[in-house]
Amino acid sequence: MWNIHLIGRHQMANQKYDTHLSIALCVYAIVYVIVLPMVFGVQKSYSSYYSNSPEWFMLLTSILALGLWKYTGDGWVVPAYALSAVALFNHLAYPITHFTAAIVFFVATTVIMIRDKRYAWYGRMSLMCYPLLLISNRGGLFWFEVIQIIILAAYHMRRVLHIMKLRNNK
Repeated sequence: MWNIHLIGRHQMANQKYDTHLSIALCVYAIVYVIVLPMVFGVQKSYSSYYSNSPEWFMLLTSILALGLWKYTGDGWVVPAYALSAVALFNHLAYPITHFTAAIVFFVATTVIMIRDKRYAWYGRMSLMCYPLLLISNRGGLFWFEVIQIIILAAYHMRRVLHIMKLRNNK
């Protein structure tokens, strides 16, 4: 009986750590969207930041992908792999791989959010941003990526807060 009590406390500590990590990764996504343009200026797309600092682009984008790996149980494995590929295969040396992975990432995240019965409106907001891609010569791709990442971070933050609420009600 004593061992069960210790396991229960350990699981509670892990849940608290997991929740804090989830919140931190959601906040990180917003910071990611803000910091790169502040440091390097607004580019055509976030992939363009690779030209400014390849190592930082790969590191920062890989950390963003890490946030999705936390949600692999909910079907997030495809966008997590896709974002990892975006980070690892730069748009200059591997344009087909990079841009295909980017398309898969954005489409997959939109579809997953739309299929979420509780929070489908995040997916609908995401879908409404796709026309920005039609004005790419005026920064549409950059602003599409900014808005999509913010929507995705807000979606995950909302889910984390919902899970916290459920845990507190037990």
